[in-house]
Amino acid sequence: MLRKLKRKIKKNPLDALLKKAKKNNKKTFLLAWNRALGDISLGLFAVVYRIYEYIPDAKITFLIREDLKDGFELLDGIDFIKVSFWRRYLPFDIYHTLKLLKIDHKKYDVILDRVDPNYWVKWQISTLTPKLVWKSKFDRLADKFDIAKDKIVIAVQPCIETKHSFWRAYPIKYFKELFLKANKDIVFVLLGTEKKEIFDFKNILDLRGKTTLLEVLCILKNKCDYFISLDSGILSLFYFLDIDFPIKLIALWGSMDVGVIKQKVKSPNKHLMYLPLIFENGLKHLKPDFLIKNIYPMDIENFLKENEQMQLLEQFKKFSIQKKKKFLKEIFSLDLNLLKRQKIAFFDKKDLKIDDIKPLEFSKKANEKDRKKGQKILKKNQVALIILAAGAGSRLGFNKAKGLFKINNISLFEHLLNKVKDKQKKLNIKLYISIMTSETNHAEIIDFFEINKNFGFEKDQIDFFKQPSLPFLDEKGSWIFKEDKILKAPDGNGSIFKSFCESNIYFKYKIKKIKYISVVPIDNPILDPFDEAFIGFHVKNKNFVTIKCMKREVFSEKKGAIGQLDGKIKIVEYIHLEKNKNFKRMNFKFSNSGIYLINLNIFQKLKDVDLKYHFVKKRVKNDSNVFAFKTESFIFEAFSYVSKVSTMLANIADFYAPLKDKTSLATIEKLLLLEKAKSNVLR
Repeated sequence: MLRKLKRKIKKNPLDALLKKAKKNNKKTFLLAWNRALGDISLGLFAVVYRIYEYIPDAKITFLIREDLKDGFELLDGIDFIKVSFWRRYLPFDIYHTLKLLKIDHKKYDVILDRVDPNYWVKWQISTLTPKLVWKSKFDRLADKFDIAKDKIVIAVQPCIETKHSFWRAYPIKYFKELFLKANKDIVFVLLGTEKKEIFDFKNILDLRGKTTLLEVLCILKNKCDYFISLDSGILSLFYFLDIDFPIKLIALWGSMDVGVIKQKVKSPNKHLMYLPLIFENGLKHLKPDFLIKNIYPMDIENFLKENEQMQLLEQFKKFSIQKKKKFLKEIFSLDLNLLKRQKIAFFDKKDLKIDDIKPLEFSKKANEKDRKKGQKILKKNQVALIILAAGAGSRLGFNKAKGLFKINNISLFEHLLNKVKDKQKKLNIKLYISIMTSETNHAEIIDFFEINKNFGFEKDQIDFFKQPSLPFLDEKGSWIFKEDKILKAPDGNGSIFKSFCESNIYFKYKIKKIKYISVVPIDNPILDPFDEAFIGFHVKNKNFVTIKCMKREVFSEKKGAIGQLDGKIKIVEYIHLEKNKNFKRMNFKFSNSGIYLINLNIFQKLKDVDLKYHFVKKRVKNDSNVFAFKTESFIFEAFSYVSKVSTMLANIADFYAPLKDKTSLATIEKLLLLEKAKSNVLR
């Protein structure tokens, strides 16, 4: 009790050490680790993260027990030295160890032999998502294992491999009952280092003691459809692999105060279907029949019934095993919470209550003082940028991410990034950029930036995060299943708040003392991504959100109209304007540009708000004649949950020329050429 009280009062020792190291220009760190494997993700990731926050050019080396090598291969930004004579649970002297290894301890500025992540980085719980790096070379490690391709493969870790916490164990007799009762299409692959119990069943491939840790992870990633796991180091590393691959994880928990479940963050693997089964009164109360209901085929059949996909259920029953395996991956890639929201919204199509909305009558412009104020704020590095780039170039006849579309031989990304470069050079600052992608274009955009070497920006300046996708729906709410795929699309820019916060970028910006986020669309190449006047206006007026708007030219223009409801700013999307007769009689004076200034802390406030889903009929693919309903939420509908939202009026000719389809291309080309000529004259 006294120890806990002291820790609450006392400054965090890691932070105190790092402040001192930064002040004294100490950059080389040696940390000793001779404890559990699972702590690599659950604690050491955050320790490394913290060191780099304070000292970005730090050199971090771990001194480790030899059997931890594979786990440390997954920890990015570090080197490690193996110590063959260290044993778990046995004490060591780090200086004596270095002497035996013939390593001069003076080469390290800071040596830490008692790393305590449970205390040092306790702040990470529910805040920071550990991310372990999976290298492509690891994907060949499972090739030597003969794992059935014509079976549903379920990996199982049947035994705990620790000398303490036996409440983590699941009764062996229950595992035997599970193997005995399982569907004939299933083969179980047993994983672990120790072959404590014998399981004599025909549907089992026992690989315990025959694999390295990286081989186990490779088998799970590339060969398995399900993973039933006890609380373990394998589970802690597997859950936090920073790569998307579809699998269903069923984790058996005897406590909520340990491991992955204590971390309280989602896996970085967006295609992981995670089912935690928690029995704090003992795992003996988890009967095998309950597990059987949550694996093939009962789980898939029940899942399709719950989501009213009866036609797809009948198809599934007739699929071959190979086709069923592909279908499982499609199912496991879906976000269950979003599916529930989609279903409720689709079958409860209440019209938006917009009759009481009145046009906004007045909006102020920024002035020269605002511009100067904004420039000062930029010089303090208090503003970062988010580019909304999840969309495809389908309306342009372009089969790639919209941001890759070229105007005047320069991609939309480059048009915006060149402006950021100019701003950096002009103000002698370093700006930070985040790009919101989608499942369909994430890898393509990452590759584009890697090929172009981040367009000259430093690695830590540009981050990417992915918004989720949802299935297209037909008139009856059924998913569109074509060529063994459930056809999906990004769920609208309203998911920005949750996706951004779950990516760790929010936390990164908070540590860098960034206060404001400029949010811009990818398709408007003439906008200023760091508009000083807009920033200054926002800060001067102490807004939480500021919407850049322009005068509305005609009622029918395809832009959201800005109104007021109960004294708050309310944006009505043009699809709702067209449906409402009352609106046609109103004189909406201002339109939404889709450009916003948002306080960073507002993202955290809005991340758990479930925005209303809307449905727009769209072509499911560029080359398809099939149309279905795409599910979308709108970023501006979140502003209803924010207390101080305002607008800033700007001249449309100065900043607004979005590329929606080919009809606007020629005009934008001319505007960009004029902009370039003007810029050259000013130089």
